[in-house]
Amino acid sequence: MEILQARKFTSESKWVLPSATSASGHLERPNNSWHMVCKKAGIKNLRIHDLRRTLASCMSDAVASQRTISTALNHMNPNSTMYYNIPYLKLVREYMSKATQIISECARSYNIYNTI
Repeated sequence: MEILQARKFTSESKWVLPSATSASGHLERPNNSWHMVCKKAGIKNLRIHDLRRTLASCMSDAVASQRTISTALNHMNPNSTMYYNIPYLKLVREYMSKATQIISECARSYNIYNTI
């Protein structure tokens, strides 16, 4: 927030990310800027959509509803959000382990002679 507030006082533009080349006056297609930032940071093979996917997955791990995640990603169709929601594998394994324990307990306590 400090950076944004400082930019507000020093910039003549009404936009947070102004652009001298776009018709609107603000950054519209960040691909070139994104690649330049990644190159300077030494980051390879990171796309902007990877950040969206990460945000959606973290929100899901924080138990946000699919509708909330959909709103954060500005999706008109909530079903679109499913593809961004990549579960945290440790959490998936934990729930699979719990389910396996429940199945094992049921199998051990099941008496076949009571069903005949």
